[in-house]
Amino acid sequence: MDSIIRKKKRRPKSKNYFTQETEDAIVKYNSLDAIVDEEERSKIYQDYIHYPFFKLTENIIHTFKFYYTEVDEIEHLQHEVITFLLSKIHLFDPTRGAKAYSYFGTIVKRWLILYNTKNYNKKINKVGVDE
Repeated sequence: MDSIIRKKKRRPKSKNYFTQETEDAIVKYNSLDAIVDEEERSKIYQDYIHYPFFKLTENIIHTFKFYYTEVDEIEHLQHEVITFLLSKIHLFDPTRGAKAYSYFGTIVKRWLILYNTKNYNKKINKVGVDE
């Protein structure tokens, strides 16, 4: 038995990108004054919120196949969605019972549905009768 060396199985590092820490950061971000605490809000966004928003948009775009876009790169679409999320971040209220992940996930899906539908209709209208 001594000659057999057993390797401890390590639990894989969590793949969750939108954690309670992210939700707490969003609440703190919203509680700070935009003008007075601009630098602190910026740091919180960069350190705790940007990456989860980036991954959330990436996963939703690929899961639901929102590929009818006006942009060439998916990253540019993600940037547009993240900009929209930042304009709506102040509306998140944890006292209403929603989790930040589901709240922002719903916002992203609804925005992308409207965006995708608009661009698909543009594409359909541009196709000639011969095709």
